[in-house]
Amino acid sequence: MIWRCDLSTQADNYLENLLEITRRVLASGRYVLGQEVEEFEKAFASYVGTKHCVAVANGTDALVLALKVSRLSQKAEVITTPFTAIPTISAIVEAGCKPVFVDIDPDTFLIDIEQIPSAFTKNTQAIIPVHLFTQMVDIERLRALLPRPVTIIEDAAQAHGCRLRGAMAGTLGDLAAFSFYPTKNLGGYGDGGAVVTNNPTYDHELRLLRNYGKQTNDNIIMDGVNSRLDELQAAYLQLKLRDLEAMNAKRCVLAQIYREELHELPVALPAISGGSKPNYHVFVVKVLEQRDELKEFLAQQQIQTDIFYPHPHHLQPAYQRLGYAAGDFQNAEAVSKQVLALPLYPELNEEKIREICGFIRIFFGVK
Repeated sequence: MIWRCDLSTQADNYLENLLEITRRVLASGRYVLGQEVEEFEKAFASYVGTKHCVAVANGTDALVLALKVSRLSQKAEVITTPFTAIPTISAIVEAGCKPVFVDIDPDTFLIDIEQIPSAFTKNTQAIIPVHLFTQMVDIERLRALLPRPVTIIEDAAQAHGCRLRGAMAGTLGDLAAFSFYPTKNLGGYGDGGAVVTNNPTYDHELRLLRNYGKQTNDNIIMDGVNSRLDELQAAYLQLKLRDLEAMNAKRCVLAQIYREELHELPVALPAISGGSKPNYHVFVVKVLEQRDELKEFLAQQQIQTDIFYPHPHHLQPAYQRLGYAAGDFQNAEAVSKQVLALPLYPELNEEKIREICGFIRIFFGVK
């Protein structure tokens, strides 16, 4: 079976280091919010290029806490895309805000920033642009379009190492949320997340929020939650962070093979904006005809693919209360019927990519 994302080979490659790290952390007797977390926060902030990094339990919590320290009102509206993973929307709701959707660019799959100003109301207080699949929303351009300043929180859960005109994902918003879920470009061996920012007030309040609002064990100065990255995950992430650029480079090599092999087929390749340095978290194409049949054919050849995302969130039953209807975001709805994620991860053999493309050619009857 060729999996869409196979983590086992990478785990085997790191196994000796992981065992050594595990022994060291277990021997320390300190398993939550200790030295390993502090060292990872410093290392990740340095990598991204921000002054502060606050490690939390997962990427969803990173978004929720980023929203909470932004001090939005109870009626706050947060603009985002309906074409994203569910945590983006769940976080907005969990923070007590209302999601407001804007359609996507059909070629990049990113939120169409030109449409954002028209979604503004008196209650608009924040925007969560989602860096999706392989590249970044142009936040510099977005700021220039806004009718008034609002908080911008980058959803960088998929964007570890992405750059736009030299700027790293996570450095352009007021805050940015990262996920370290195992399938991410920088993934742990369990859940994990982080918020990065250059704002010292946000940094201070995030550290309080993630640990019950404790200033000390006996002094609780604000309402908080339990959202703490554990020492083992922090140590594992430090190890893998050293290899992140190399792993992203390998993803780009594999993506280029896909581009060369698929360019004459009825498959639209990911559009890459000028000035982008992609990280190819997921290699998503648009299959212009017979997407579902191609997916089934590849499954018969023992090739796993995934659909990201089959249903834009304005059509999900949970969000009918927002008042949207079919046809409101036509690009997102059309793209959801065409997208297909092909296998791609750093350890995938280049010949396997060519094998996959060969089967796609067979399906479409192209030699």
